[in-house]
Amino acid sequence: MGYAAAAVTEGVPFRRDSPWRRRASLGVAAAVVLLALSETVSALVAPLRAPNDADWAAAETQVRAGFRPGDLIVAAPAWSDQAMRLRLGDLIPLRVAARLDDARFGRVWQISQRGAVAPEVAVSRQVADSRHGALRVSLFERTAARVTYDFVEQWAQAHVFRFEPGRGDIACQRLPDRHQCPNLPANFVLPRVLEADATLHRGLYTEPVQGAAVVVQYNDVPLGRELAIGHGLHDPWWRRLGDGTVWIKVLINGKPVGEYEAGNRTGWRILRIDTRAWAGAGRTVRFEIRSAKPYARHYGFAAEARD
Repeated sequence: MGYAAAAVTEGVPFRRDSPWRRRASLGVAAAVVLLALSETVSALVAPLRAPNDADWAAAETQVRAGFRPGDLIVAAPAWSDQAMRLRLGDLIPLRVAARLDDARFGRVWQISQRGAVAPEVAVSRQVADSRHGALRVSLFERTAARVTYDFVEQWAQAHVFRFEPGRGDIACQRLPDRHQCPNLPANFVLPRVLEADATLHRGLYTEPVQGAAVVVQYNDVPLGRELAIGHGLHDPWWRRLGDGTVWIKVLINGKPVGEYEAGNRTGWRILRIDTRAWAGAGRTVRFEIRSAKPYARHYGFAAEARD
């Protein structure tokens, strides 16, 4: 049976010059034309909507006039961040650019375009706003978290060791730039800027060890209302080579308070642990890092005690 006969049998007459076929062809052609026109208009209009040098110069002047030490400056949408830093990068030191999150900042400047809003201003109150051509400069204020202890800043005060079942604790040596563990050259803990999910963060970098836990312990920590932790896998190139996950277990005064996983798709994840029950000085905070498949798992975390 030919194709035409089969079509007739199924109740759909087949004719190459049928009206519905001509209408369908015209519809496809019209869609292609509309798409081409839309792309053409977008290509012509987009440059007109983009901020020019004068817009950026005016926005820069506005921010510099009101900037205070400790302010945070963000760009929206995120892809305009590089253009913003060309003008205001000197006001964004590494510690700010590679922050754990934005909770410690009470004032946030947003330079936005095309109606975009940065996540850093989501729970803030707008107190100033001005337009400069295609750019909008807004100042937001909110209650800043008070950091009582920065674990990355105090990395040298940590006690680092490797725990292996049957062998107990294997102490690691504190060097000028890291804690180096014995027998395994790649077994260390050091402060560095991490790349997780295309964002930069100051953190403590380590590589998990097969069949063991890397332990980072701090004594005499002044805890407040919460312990904030950011963690994730570092280095996009290495992430492609492995598929294991890394677990970080958190203990306060020997009591487990949380265990969290990082993998190829988790990015930089922020965790918040309520520590009001342990508020005060002299607490012990311990981080245990493990992975059942540690190959190509370059892991990092940052933590802050906040009041």
